[in-house]
Amino acid sequence: MSDATQYANTGKFNARVELHARFSTNAYPWPRWVRDQIEAPDQADVLELGCGTGLLWLANADRIPAGWQVTLSDFSEGMLSGTAAALAAVEHPFRYEQMDASQIPHPDASFDIIIANHMLYHIEDRQQALREIARVLRPGGILCASTIGSGNMKEVKSLMRDFNSGSNYEVALGTVSERFSLDNGAEQIGQVFAHVETRLYANTLHVTDPEAIVRYLLSVNGLIAGAIALPPEQVESFSAFLQSRLNADGSFDISTESGLFIARND
Repeated sequence: MSDATQYANTGKFNARVELHARFSTNAYPWPRWVRDQIEAPDQADVLELGCGTGLLWLANADRIPAGWQVTLSDFSEGMLSGTAAALAAVEHPFRYEQMDASQIPHPDASFDIIIANHMLYHIEDRQQALREIARVLRPGGILCASTIGSGNMKEVKSLMRDFNSGSNYEVALGTVSERFSLDNGAEQIGQVFAHVETRLYANTLHVTDPEAIVRYLLSVNGLIAGAIALPPEQVESFSAFLQSRLNADGSFDISTESGLFIARND
């Protein structure tokens, strides 16, 4: 897994979510789009691996069938605590479990839907995790696994190169896309699942607040153990660099590559 401090609580995760929530040009929110992709009966057992802040369920509180038994899990106890607090106002009885996706503590054929949003790239042995997911899925059940593409936010990579050619930002994000991305994820899932479909979410970011980019980059520190995208001592000079660029260009327009895989075994 990544540096434990990265997901000890919801703070760094929220900084990354904020950038997309505030500056996305696609008016249809990502969590709503993800929910659209999940086709399931009104009665279903659902497991989310790496539930993060519970954003998927907060954004779709009006779209959770009463017959869904939803288990939210995360490797981090701190993250789960924050999620439970955030979802307290949602009128649905969620269950919370701390677990490792490589060793899911449930019997065979326990779930109809398993969701893994932007998390499989954190797992060292993804084939083991995928075998576990397949094991606990019922026949005909689906895996919904989202991730990014190798070209995601390439403009931020260019910004970091211009500011500091020795930045580790590309090390951190490059490692993510090398592990499990829209470019290679279908092949990995296909080693365990018979049917894999790729679905893409069209979006760009139109960023007008340079400090949001600073917070985003600080949140990437430790995403991959040992990779520091923006050292704290460089924050002031980087902020000035961004402000200068913003004064010249008016905004930062950033392309994104996000999507998901729907996988199933008959």
